[in-house]
Amino acid sequence: MVRAALLLAAAEITRAHPHPPAVRWLRERWHDRAEAPEARLSAAVGWLCLTDQSAPEELRRAVDTLADNERAHAMEALPWMSAASGTNEPGLLRCRRCMLHPEEPDPEEVLWDSLF
Repeated sequence: MVRAALLLAAAEITRAHPHPPAVRWLRERWHDRAEAPEARLSAAVGWLCLTDQSAPEELRRAVDTLADNERAHAMEALPWMSAASGTNEPGLLRCRRCMLHPEEPDPEEVLWDSLF
């Protein structure tokens, strides 16, 4: 989890102070199967926040496979993931939905729509 936090911090600093080698480094981290799943997920989210490139299919598969409910709830301890969370959705799952699957409905909107 510490490594995941450091990767998200590196992405945040790189967003404020662009540094192309850091973007490449984040890409290498999500691509590396030897990395812990939480680190790969953090690197993927960070890389997506720093690039205008479309998400490669390999990234989509990795995130879809690794971003399960248990891991998403564990990663809520990270300030970046907690800040990204919605009312009914952990931050990691919200990042996955918004960044990779924008066609999926927002659980918060679905909840509100069901009330009326």
